Amino acid sequence: MESVTEFFKTIFNQFGGADFALLAVIDLSAFGFVVLAALFGCIFSKRLRAHDKRVFMWVVNAFAAVTLAVFLTEFTFENSLAAAVAVWLVGFLVYGLLSLFKVKRAGNAEKVQQPVSNVTVAQSRPPRPSQPVQAVPQPVVNSEVRLEHALSISDKLLLKNLGRGDRQELEKIKTALTVLKVKGVLSAQEGESLNEMFNALLKLMAKYDL
Repeated sequence: MESVTEFFKTIFNQFGGADFALLAVIDLSAFGFVVLAALFGCIFSKRLRAHDKRVFMWVVNAFAAVTLAVFLTEFTFENSLAAAVAVWLVGFLVYGLLSLFKVKRAGNAEKVQQPVSNVTVAQSRPPRPSQPVQAVPQPVVNSEVRLEHALSISDKLLLKNLGRGDRQELEKIKTALTVLKVKGVLSAQEGESLNEMFNALLKLMAKYDL
């Protein structure tokens, strides 16, 4: 602990023995150079604009301490502290300007990048599914010839000695065929029904050797 105290006493004695005017000029000139370098560097260098500005405040604190030590060689502690605080306030104001400059630049960059990001998001979205296509009605089927043929087979089968169940089924088929004939033009579904009835008639024809 004593060695540390002696070290600071030696440094203070060296400051006290030096010319105050020279020390003050060197201190304030160096401080002014750092301030100007930081301002111009942030204006012309993107790397410095993106750099953490807290480093600048560390340098300002160091200059405030040096200024306090320099002014103590010539003035009282109160006056020396006032000079150090003045240096620190100037540095703090410059720090605020640098931070504000960075915020404005960042805001402009965000405005420029915003349309690009919107385009990217729009391109990344999957295409919306197309609207379901309404079912197109199946074209009607003209089965007038087949109806006539089916009715003719039904009439011939009714002349046969049919079983009771076969006769009832045949009468139902003939009734359905008559309804379809009255309609004239059949839909696809009705055409399928006609095919089923036609197949039933073929089975009856084979069963009763018609």
